[in-house]
Amino acid sequence: VTSGSDHIASILPMQTMTSLVALVVCFSFGLIGARAELTLAMYGNSAMYEKPTHTRTIPGLNFSLPLDHAYSAELTGQMIFDATSLYAFSCSFSHAQVAMVWIDDHLICNTKPPFGASPGSTDGSTVYPLMGQQSRAVPLVVHIYNSNTTSKAELAVNVKWIRLQAPMPPHQAPNAEAIPAASFLPDLPTLELQRRTLQQRVKQGWNTWSYNMLGVVKLPESVDITTAICKLSSGQCLLNTHIEDTHANIRVGMFATDLSYWQFFVEFRGLNVSLSYSGGSKLSLLAEPLNCGGDDGVDCRDYVLVLLPGYKWERAGDVAVAVDNSSITYTPLGLAPVTLKLTTPGCNVALPSAFKSSPVIALCLDRGAVGLEDSMMPPTVVNIRSVIDIARTTEVKRLEEFTGDHEGGDLYTTKEGLQAATMWNYIYTPAEYGPILPVSRSWNFVVEAVSDDWDYVIFDWDNIFASYMASMDSTSKDIAYSNFIQVIRSRTAKGFVPNYAAGGRKSVDRTEPPIGAKVLKEMYNKYGDAWLVELLFDDLVGWNDWFLRERILKPLGLVALGSDYIEGYSDNSPHTMVAARLESGLDNSPMYDGDFFDASNNLMKMYDVGMSSMFVQEAEALSNLAEVIHRSASEVEALKDRARSMRDLIAANLWDDSGEIFTNKFQNGSFYRRISPTSFYALMVGAATDKQAALMATKWLMNPDHFCVAPGGDFAGNTDRCYWGLPSIEAADPAFPPLGYWRGYVWGPMAQLTFWSLQAYDHVPEVRQGRKALCKQMNQLMLWQWRKNRHICENYSPHRTADDHKGDCSGTKFYHWGALTGMISLIEQGYYNKTISKQVVFL
Repeated sequence: VTSGSDHIASILPMQTMTSLVALVVCFSFGLIGARAELTLAMYGNSAMYEKPTHTRTIPGLNFSLPLDHAYSAELTGQMIFDATSLYAFSCSFSHAQVAMVWIDDHLICNTKPPFGASPGSTDGSTVYPLMGQQSRAVPLVVHIYNSNTTSKAELAVNVKWIRLQAPMPPHQAPNAEAIPAASFLPDLPTLELQRRTLQQRVKQGWNTWSYNMLGVVKLPESVDITTAICKLSSGQCLLNTHIEDTHANIRVGMFATDLSYWQFFVEFRGLNVSLSYSGGSKLSLLAEPLNCGGDDGVDCRDYVLVLLPGYKWERAGDVAVAVDNSSITYTPLGLAPVTLKLTTPGCNVALPSAFKSSPVIALCLDRGAVGLEDSMMPPTVVNIRSVIDIARTTEVKRLEEFTGDHEGGDLYTTKEGLQAATMWNYIYTPAEYGPILPVSRSWNFVVEAVSDDWDYVIFDWDNIFASYMASMDSTSKDIAYSNFIQVIRSRTAKGFVPNYAAGGRKSVDRTEPPIGAKVLKEMYNKYGDAWLVELLFDDLVGWNDWFLRERILKPLGLVALGSDYIEGYSDNSPHTMVAARLESGLDNSPMYDGDFFDASNNLMKMYDVGMSSMFVQEAEALSNLAEVIHRSASEVEALKDRARSMRDLIAANLWDDSGEIFTNKFQNGSFYRRISPTSFYALMVGAATDKQAALMATKWLMNPDHFCVAPGGDFAGNTDRCYWGLPSIEAADPAFPPLGYWRGYVWGPMAQLTFWSLQAYDHVPEVRQGRKALCKQMNQLMLWQWRKNRHICENYSPHRTADDHKGDCSGTKFYHWGALTGMISLIEQGYYNKTISKQVVFL
């Protein structure tokens, strides 16, 4: 391999360097003579759905489209790097309403609207260029949406590239060159087509696809019906809500994986309403006011449900409200009309001025339940209630079959809560190719979005755990895969999965705990889908390679946390101790109190037990997955060797004889004895002797002075302040009494990682006892909050009554990974490998 500079060679992944010669040979025999062009598909709708109106090839990324009619367009193919170099891109758009360009899943540029992005955190910028390898072909996708039908001009797109030997300061603007036509291929790789087939399959039907829980959207048409609630006397209206909303009180119910049923309660300005749905291929919606009249009720004549029809994501179409206010008809561009029929015509009331310019229907709530259905015949409340009741009963029976438990039982309720945790956070955004599972509808990192339609964020290990949770049930396997693909493909130009990614914006200075290969291995073991392994294997190896290049602290050679310097990037104080702590995923953990960041090498001056162990777990999982997809014996052995080497370093250097536990160690050789559950992670990779594992289980895990897991899993001997067990810092630490985020609250991901760690020493009786006890206590913690508040907590108070948070969550009130506290109990009892028959089908 010939490189233009040592800088380029240093950033190429080890696995890529060793296989690049073979890649060039494949190129020589397979790509020479191929058509040097891209494929443009034009659609007569706004959703790039069904068959295109016409398809043609074009010679490159400088092209024009008409503006005399509305359409969507997709340009696909592959781009071939013509040198081993860094590549930045310059994009120009003329008269484009919405356009986005992805190269190898990196969103390198987009129009504004729909959102903006900081150049310092955008892959493919001169500050943060892509790593190109000579003759390597990568997928290329361009999406364009146009609803302009009057302009005589043309919509123009022009993407050029800039070859660099090193990143450039943001104020420098080198000349960009047209990308040669010989650098394009017209077809996407087979694995990419398989990925797209799956993700097209799941982004269909009626669901709460946007962040707004009051809105229901049908894909692909993108028609939206929002059910706002208004109090007429005050003019106050609730148009948008989520579970953490301070303007309303939300209590969620179950959510079926096939979208056939979901339900929640909303309280707004004294009125309580139940909103029940049956979605998927057909929508039935029932709104029932629950507290009209009586001594404790409200005057429901003062409240209306306002139906707000529209389209999401700047997509084109018409909306018509019937003259008698009994129905709404959508005519999405190029697709079949969708009609929603109401159980009763709208009432004539004076609505707040905000609604006067929009087609709306007000439904008076003083007459009881109201509803709607997408049908040609007028529905009745009785009929809609029957449809929804049947859907609920079907889902209840399915969960009972899955768990072997009755509705309301512990196993049943654990599965119900686990499923709700992911499904209530199941959304779609055109900024990602497939639907995703963000942590909560209240978190958003997209900048300068034209509307909240575009709000979302992907967090590294948070979202990977979401796929693991969703993959427990075969009926949500495709959902798990779609989310997992988008998380792993959010990797940065340097090859690591970032702390966060949203609309092209990423934490380019840091990653978070690596668990992707482990979760992919678990999903493969359950479902046997080797194509998914093949699709993402090199991305995951690249992430593991990055740790070896960028996060190894000398002289011992163990993993340390860090934060890189990227000129122009300023989120969360990069290249400081502050940002390096964030790479742990444990943010303000007492383990990182102090300032021991070394700006000369971008690393903390401390060897990290948890991250070193997770690096080993990933390398081991990758070696297993390499065998699944028949990679070379040398590649398999190289991955096993890196795992063995790091495991040996953990065993030799991070066991603290004094504390009798694995402990973080400063570069100067002294231990930093702030002990958290990450100390147990050394077990997941077999770094402990059986004696050491037993000591950790008895002295630390099952000790009310440290991690408060009672040997019987029954809380016996625990204090009220450390009742539930596994606090994020041990109970004897000075940070524990005041608590605060990762300073003593109980976290689902720590429960899962500790569970995996204890699993590895099942043959040690004390460890097995501790694992089973941990499962019992964590499960009861989740069930307590789910039954009491219908919340899945970002983190939980360790106090018995959560008196420090009024009996509620100590963090975000609905954050999916909180359900890992219950999932480990289901895994322990063998439910991860259980399947049931009902599949997602859209007619």
